Amino acid sequence: MNSLLGDSENIIVSNITIKGGKKTFGLFKTNLLYNTFFKEGVIMSTGIAEHAEGPNDDTKKSSKINFESDKDINVIADNKGCYDTSLFEFDLISATDEIEFKYCFASEEYPEYIFKNVNDVFIFLVTNTDTNTSKNIALLNGDVNTPITVDHINPKVNSEYYIANFNYNISTIEALQNNEKHFELAKSIQYDGFTTVLTAKTKVIPNVKYHFKLGISDVGDQLYDSAIFLEANSLKSTGTKPGLLDTINNLKTEISLDFQINFETASSKIIGADSFLLLDDISKTLLKKSEININIIGHTDAVGTNTYNKELSLSRANTVRDYFISNGINSSRITTKGMGEEQLKSSISKDNRRVEIVFSK
Repeated sequence: MNSLLGDSENIIVSNITIKGGKKTFGLFKTNLLYNTFFKEGVIMSTGIAEHAEGPNDDTKKSSKINFESDKDINVIADNKGCYDTSLFEFDLISATDEIEFKYCFASEEYPEYIFKNVNDVFIFLVTNTDTNTSKNIALLNGDVNTPITVDHINPKVNSEYYIANFNYNISTIEALQNNEKHFELAKSIQYDGFTTVLTAKTKVIPNVKYHFKLGISDVGDQLYDSAIFLEANSLKSTGTKPGLLDTINNLKTEISLDFQINFETASSKIIGADSFLLLDDISKTLLKKSEININIIGHTDAVGTNTYNKELSLSRANTVRDYFISNGINSSRITTKGMGEEQLKSSISKDNRRVEIVFSK
């Protein structure tokens, strides 16, 4: 997941699962000079992910992985039956009101099996866990009538979003060498056709947990592999971040927020003008909302011993508590806790040196 996340400051990801077989997922890197394509990322396939590697010398590449289906994907596929299903799921909390992700769809069904009732399909389902409402955002330009399938993007329909990949064999290689772009693509990647780079985008409610489900399936049969290429570092929180008072005004029971409060190295001394401006903003909000209590939770990176990090994280939480008290917040409204390195947010050390504040009624 770390290879996909491009915004660790505004996004918290948890409960990551994959389903469908380990061979259907993989990391990829490319070095294409003449084609616009992702440099690196994650691939998820209805077959064996390694089969994506070129040259495109087989127009019927197929791998039978499993008979698993998924009810949400089957709805998009008009209930024609789904097989070789791969699922990638996780929970996400965004600090802003919009999330986006870049991807492209590829398939061996291109171009000869369009409109043949087998229509392999990709789904990107986003569910608000508070309301249990869901929507598929794997759509072309946000159009609910144009899901990302072989039948909806191809040489005949929405062709401006389609890229053909030519066959690489003895009879075609001479002609391909006269076109650097076609030759490079055919030599590098197996699939017979692709979409252009697409962006999945959705509005979300800041600080609310959403469940994300990315899935791909063969439809109607287990033949002809399809895949999704997910661009590295493209999962981002791109919207507007609400003010703290707006967030608190919408509080139902409790909410947990991360704050970038800086401390001296191996110390609980707060440093930086931005840290104090942030603490003052929180103090003003708490003075206006006297019914709100807070639990300040300190976190550290994994450098140092477990015991030391626990003590350091608690000391930092207590320093923040003392600052709030000095600004007029009653101590009875505040509790503290030190988690040390127990809840690492990412593999980047600085992201884990944080203070989390749980606001509750």
